[in-house]
Amino acid sequence: MDDHTAWIERTADQLALTLADPDIRAELLRLLAGTNDERQRQRRVEAARRELGALEVTWPLLKEEPDGP
Repeated sequence: MDDHTAWIERTADQLALTLADPDIRAELLRLLAGTNDERQRQRRVEAARRELGALEVTWPLLKEEPDGP
């Protein structure tokens, strides 16, 4: 058996073990179901959510004013 054939067999075995997990199969199907444009849009939405989630919003009107002289 040459190196290429051995690599294919190892990779096929690893793939079979990975796809045995129903969560992984479901995620793979979800990813493959959308068009490229839909996947790109979804990635942009997820990136925006992460960025917005990291922002801290302060409302100047709710801050206490320092005591004046």
